[in-house]
Amino acid sequence: MTNLDAELSPPEPPRLLVFWRRYKRNRAALFGLAIFAIVVLMALTAGIVDPGDPLRRAGAPLTPPFVDMATPLGTDQLGRDVMSGIFYGARISLLIGVVATLVAIAIGVVIGALSGYFGGWVDDVLMRITEAFQTIPNFVLLLTLVAILGSKIEWITLAIGIVSWTAPARMVRAEFMSLRSREFVDAARNLGVSNTSIIFREILPNALPPIVVYASVIMALSILLESALAFLALGDPNYASWGNMIGQGRAVLRSAPYCAVIPGIAIVLTVLSFSLLGEGLNDALNPRQKKQ
Repeated sequence: MTNLDAELSPPEPPRLLVFWRRYKRNRAALFGLAIFAIVVLMALTAGIVDPGDPLRRAGAPLTPPFVDMATPLGTDQLGRDVMSGIFYGARISLLIGVVATLVAIAIGVVIGALSGYFGGWVDDVLMRITEAFQTIPNFVLLLTLVAILGSKIEWITLAIGIVSWTAPARMVRAEFMSLRSREFVDAARNLGVSNTSIIFREILPNALPPIVVYASVIMALSILLESALAFLALGDPNYASWGNMIGQGRAVLRSAPYCAVIPGIAIVLTVLSFSLLGEGLNDALNPRQKKQ
């Protein structure tokens, strides 16, 4: 290209703008983004909608929805406001989803990067450890960790991250194995760049797109795992969570089904939003992959 052609050609749009253009082509992904935005808004405004303790008694027990304007979604068997629990539960779900995902991705990236970059006996040892974790069902391992560590929300979040790192590790390993022999990696080695710099500065940025997409899956699974623990009365009772609400609502499922149905709908929509977000991220970050 000549200098004249370079001057006449229009400037390239910013990467963020290109990403958004690709993302918005998927209408389902836009719907997922809208649901996710509503959940985030609920989490941010929980203290404004109900400044008090969501676990306090707010009215008469088992008040049906749309009967008392003070409790629009009704109350549970202890008189606690269901709407307040939904808003504060959004905070807990997002907190657990984000932190557990960061823990899982951090462990998976380190193990997958070392395994895929060095190969040989390092790969054999790390993959055998990964396979050992994968032989145990995630929920069984989670129950074991919670029994050992305790049911505090911090330990539950850490335990969910620990049981979720194997899939990211395998993904990172596969990406590193395909990238470690590229020309830019060989050039960095010839310049005397350390292995640590090559792993985290040269290869990892090119291996991140599939990991970013899969992070949405981990967030959805984290919310489901916490809800399952809370449903079994193994969650932290000091926090209002959707799983706790469902677990407590099953005692009055016949007389007041809304106590379990409303938080159940919140979980379904939130998990659906993460699934659709992941689909949109995949379309935006991997434009060459076309649907069959």
